[in-house]
Amino acid sequence: MKVMEKTKYITTSIAYINAEPHIGFLLELVSADVLARYARFIYGDDKVFFLTGTDEHGLKIQKAAIDAKLEPQKFADQTAAKYQKLCRDFNISNDSFIRTTDPRHVKFVQEKWQKLKEAGVLEKRSYEGDYCVGCEAFKTERELEDGKCLIHNQVVEHIKEENWFLLINKETKDKIRAWLPAIYPAGRQSEIANIIEGNFDEVSVSRPKDKLSWGVPVPDDTDQTMYVWVDALLNYLSGIELAGHSIEEIWPADIQIIGKDILKFHAIIWPAILIALGYGEKLPEKLLVHGFVNVEGKKMSKSLGNVITPAELAKKYGIDGTRYLLLRQLNYYDDSNFSWAEFDALYNGELANGLGNLVARVIGLLGRFDGAGEIVKEELGQAKAAEFLKKSALDFILDFKGELIDINDLINSADQWVSENKPWTWEKPTTEQITELLAKSNLIEISFRLEPFLPTFSPKIRQQLSTLKSEPLFPRLVA
Repeated sequence: MKVMEKTKYITTSIAYINAEPHIGFLLELVSADVLARYARFIYGDDKVFFLTGTDEHGLKIQKAAIDAKLEPQKFADQTAAKYQKLCRDFNISNDSFIRTTDPRHVKFVQEKWQKLKEAGVLEKRSYEGDYCVGCEAFKTERELEDGKCLIHNQVVEHIKEENWFLLINKETKDKIRAWLPAIYPAGRQSEIANIIEGNFDEVSVSRPKDKLSWGVPVPDDTDQTMYVWVDALLNYLSGIELAGHSIEEIWPADIQIIGKDILKFHAIIWPAILIALGYGEKLPEKLLVHGFVNVEGKKMSKSLGNVITPAELAKKYGIDGTRYLLLRQLNYYDDSNFSWAEFDALYNGELANGLGNLVARVIGLLGRFDGAGEIVKEELGQAKAAEFLKKSALDFILDFKGELIDINDLINSADQWVSENKPWTWEKPTTEQITELLAKSNLIEISFRLEPFLPTFSPKIRQQLSTLKSEPLFPRLVA
């Protein structure tokens, strides 16, 4: 009997809606979308499930709603709509969008809480520690400097209260250690190993309702509200069911993409929850961890006025142009520095002068030659996207910048071949010459390999080839 291949499951983290969308989450969305598009080319549209969404509970949301003079649900509705629009605006091909205020998700989370309780990994007790509102988490000494959170650079609150705790025993730790090679890049694995070795035996998973009212109520304990990360992490399972699939059909995730600031939650708490729920043999296949995006050498912040919005990028570079530049210019797995000047130079150099010029040049030449149209149509008809993509990805592409550099090398080599062979001097080229020009231009391969990155413009390249009528793709930026 033929074994059915499991659906490929790709997720982003879910965006925390205390602020509007910015370049950091857009980078995460685009990278996940590229992976999903690669996977669909290779495995088929019905064999890929791509989930993103919004994280809508917690103290920061509660405070942001108060500042906006709105009820928390109204605030969540308005802000979540902006993230849904971000997906549409940037041609993100997510199959589903989950919101953690969805009553179906809340019900799912409460059911899983009961299962965790039945598994004996939840215990209520008094706790005293330092709490960072920015992280929505208690912090250890190693995560503080001069009484401030290392991530948010803000003074933590010293709190003493009664909470529920998730217990992480030796057996669970051993399973997590065995799973650590799933974290990419490999340098992040030692961070988690060090935390586990440092007596990380429990984590608070609830807060008193009088301190945190905006969240999922703890079943059978009306004075407690679930810690936002328990609620949020379970979206990766509930999102499958809410989209009409069974968890067994989709889980485990093939790739989960997160930022480095939430690594501990996804690399310790999440697998600990999964193990307790009976998914110990089905932990995520790969956890991709990207860095922060700084702006002109400084951390993005409202106070500095240097927050880069997706709308600004789209206005200047277009949707496909922005998608390309994010993954070509920024250092995905390390912290990156965004610079308008660097984006401008790359846009003009590789998109306007590079790709755009090559397409116009080659199509202009082919359009002059009798019989070229039929040759091009035959080559296009035989071309299969998956054949080109498998050259650059054994399973999924993980080196986004490297792939785009390789494609740019193809563009440069094609441009050099045309300059050296001077097809414009050909009087009556043979079929072999026209076929060679098309092959050496690399345009068919380039269009397919770029399509996950440029889903609108790449098909236009093939369309222009089929008609041999060139239209500008990326207008040059003028200072």
